[in-house]
Amino acid sequence: MNVVWPHGDPRDVARAIVADPRFHGTTSDGTPQPNFLDRVLAWLGQRLVELLRAIGHALGAQTPLSVVIGTAVLVAAAVVLVVWFVRRPGRRQAAPGRQVRLERAPTSAELFAQALAAARAERWHAAASLLVRAALHALDERGRLRFDPARTPGEARRLLHDAAFDAFEREATTALFAAGAATPDRFARLRAAYAAAFGEAA
Repeated sequence: MNVVWPHGDPRDVARAIVADPRFHGTTSDGTPQPNFLDRVLAWLGQRLVELLRAIGHALGAQTPLSVVIGTAVLVAAAVVLVVWFVRRPGRRQAAPGRQVRLERAPTSAELFAQALAAARAERWHAAASLLVRAALHALDERGRLRFDPARTPGEARRLLHDAAFDAFEREATTALFAAGAATPDRFARLRAAYAAAFGEAA
């Protein structure tokens, strides 16, 4: 007994899926070359039509078994397409909340406090280096000279033409680069020069 599939021959359904405009690129007045997705879908559609045709020839187009097999093939093809569209690389988005976190630049007061903490730990070179960074940030915060992490105190001195900062720069160069590097006395002089140029940090 012939069984009529309520939605038509599976081969006709396969052809309708392949012909659906949603599976093709955008149209234009010219004849655009098919992209990779178009070629993949066309190939899959052709294979699907050939498979359904082979099933129809072997079992008969409208037998119950051919209807069941054709339906199963169409469902499997639809599932594969849906999974591919959902998981393709172009649709991947960053997970919510995963954003680049920009680190806030320290203030001159924070760097000054870190310098004093390093001095209490008798890490004199680190203390002097932090105090120099605090001075460069203080210049930026007061609108006198934009902060540049590559700028040295000597370069800042040449740009500022400020006697108080000149004195600080001389002490900084001595504390950081003189023979014996930083010492408690050199850090004390550097701190006094900082106070003269900027005042004690809060």
